[in-house]
Amino acid sequence: MPPQTTLEDPDFTAPMRARFYFFILPVVIWASLFAWFQLDIPSEDTFYEKYALLIIAVWLGLCWVGLLFPRRVPFHTVERGVFWSAALLMVLNIYYNLLALNSEGLWNSSLWIAVVFVMAYFVFAPRQAWLVSLGVFSAFVFVGLLALVPQALQGSIFDTNTVVQLYVSQLVYLLLFRLLVLSKEHSMRVRLEAAQLYGLAHTDPLTNISNRRSIMAALHRALEQNQQTGGPLSLVLLDLDRFKQINDQYGHEMGDRVLVHTVQLLQRNLRQGDQIGRWGGEEFVILLPNTPLQEARQLCERLQKLLAENPLDNLRPISASFGIATAAPGDTPDYLISRADTAMYISKQAGGNRIEAT
Repeated sequence: MPPQTTLEDPDFTAPMRARFYFFILPVVIWASLFAWFQLDIPSEDTFYEKYALLIIAVWLGLCWVGLLFPRRVPFHTVERGVFWSAALLMVLNIYYNLLALNSEGLWNSSLWIAVVFVMAYFVFAPRQAWLVSLGVFSAFVFVGLLALVPQALQGSIFDTNTVVQLYVSQLVYLLLFRLLVLSKEHSMRVRLEAAQLYGLAHTDPLTNISNRRSIMAALHRALEQNQQTGGPLSLVLLDLDRFKQINDQYGHEMGDRVLVHTVQLLQRNLRQGDQIGRWGGEEFVILLPNTPLQEARQLCERLQKLLAENPLDNLRPISASFGIATAAPGDTPDYLISRADTAMYISKQAGGNRIEAT
């Protein structure tokens, strides 16, 4: 069973990466061991050539075992262990390859060097990954100088074009990955800003529900659907009774708290598909698709009781005047709202805490 990261892990891609490592590490281990068994160990010149593949296979095996115990070995510890072992392997690969460049040419393993730059952006935050990538590339350059300068001083001739192609290609990969990440970050920022602007334009900042513009757009869509299907549609306009007294007696901050408290009560007790919006001040609109007048009245009665039974702190119970209008053929949003407003006005004039319908 693939490992799971701990619940405390804030990185939402970590579980996916953990599963990837769980399945890919055994493949890499097998490939390393397979390549190691193909070597003629006695004929290899250096410790690196003789044992690097075996050591990396054993290390990756330990990392894989760490994935099986996420509570004891944090996933990021395992992942960084894989990354730094791969980076060290590639640095040593370049060094020993350049030492043997004249006799053996460019090793096939050099094709995998750029993988380190890709891994960096999965293991580290973008800016840190960029710095780590620059550090790894600098290490590539440093070991290259260590390998080539002594040969040049001794008069050895090596394939300059191969060396240039190797380093320029890695530099291009490094810059391309950075450019790709920057482009993605810019795209995400643009989308986030667009979402924030949309929220500001369509959400009431105090209660975090639909504002007047948004609820009107929803009413337009609901009326269009009502005219196409002929299903019932009701609209409720409610106004909190004597709200001005709360502001005058307790201050506007308490008034804001009452508004938020009221919205929370209403939201928790509306049905799926119902939509609430702030019409202005202490007035709210509730859009009730597929709801005939009688059901709308029953819902308002439940909400009326709910407000009375759940006062905020030590304030008197909240009450509201409800006005209900049910869509008729040929209704426009303005006309439907006007009829609901008239019903609410009648409720208000009768003393409030009432439900009227037109």
